Amino acid sequence: MTDKPLRAAVVGCGRVSRTAHYAALKGNSDFEFRAVCDIDRERADEWARRNNVRAYYDLGAMLREEPLDFVAINTPNGLHPRLASEAAERGIHVMCEKPLGMSLKEVDALIALCTRKGVGLFTVLQNRFNATNQLVKRAVAAGRFGRLLTVNVTMRWFRRLEYYAEDHGWRASRDLAGGVFTNQAVHYLDTMQWLIGAAPESCFARMDTAIYPIEVETHGSAVITFANGVIGSVNLSALNYPDDREGSITLSGECGTVKVGGKSMNKILEWDFAVPDPVDDERARNADYEPPTVYGFGHEEMYRRVGHQLRTGRRDAELPDGHEGRRSVELLEGLYRSARTDAVVRFPL
Repeated sequence: MTDKPLRAAVVGCGRVSRTAHYAALKGNSDFEFRAVCDIDRERADEWARRNNVRAYYDLGAMLREEPLDFVAINTPNGLHPRLASEAAERGIHVMCEKPLGMSLKEVDALIALCTRKGVGLFTVLQNRFNATNQLVKRAVAAGRFGRLLTVNVTMRWFRRLEYYAEDHGWRASRDLAGGVFTNQAVHYLDTMQWLIGAAPESCFARMDTAIYPIEVETHGSAVITFANGVIGSVNLSALNYPDDREGSITLSGECGTVKVGGKSMNKILEWDFAVPDPVDDERARNADYEPPTVYGFGHEEMYRRVGHQLRTGRRDAELPDGHEGRRSVELLEGLYRSARTDAVVRFPL
């Protein structure tokens, strides 16, 4: 708890920082934006100047020299646990972009460290706060679907070779990025689990890499069974010709079907229930919105909730913490293990 704004820094000056984090941080009075850090000196200098903050080129130097309360880690995925651990060791609260890490072992170690040090650990899963997804979650909680039967994730996007080559090529690296399952679809996988409210029991996956000379998978499919009996299917591609055409989640039950789509799960495409609810049905008819980018508006809500929890000491049960971020990492690890071994993988791992 504190009556002063949280002194904050952003590590990584790449796309998600520029597009979503800087504005959300500067627009929140619970934070005092102090510094940015990036190993690319030119980029760090540019975004420090634009944000009127100090530039650093080494995380260790920033943590030693800059008095901080909070750090946002927006670097390549595989670096999240190590960099977050450096901050946590100094008693600094941490928020990591998705996914929390590439390895369940590293993620568990980070969660344990943050618990031991008494610092907050948060995972950016901003699509949970979309008005569309909030309506679906509310319908599930109200029992409007009856027995939930299936959930489907379909993602048909297109990424050019240049996408994998930019920023020193980290998106083409299996260890730093992961492919379409991790780097593109992790938000859909998280939202799928969150909406149905159950942990996975088993999965079977197929993945492949095509067209480009990269390490990561470009397309694949999977079947996931959940503890509440729901059967999930996942169909993903980052090679959909000629461009991005679909990103959707469909829930189906004995008494209802809902499909959410749009570039950031921002449109309700189907909303059909056996028993009407005039209030929520009207909200669903007017829930669509147009975000300026694929990241939507959820980063502002993430910062609002993180700032409020850290400053007041009141726990926000809906705020995705390290344990929530762990869920999608475990599911991803199971999916990759299944694809490697050609076998059904059972959870928990």
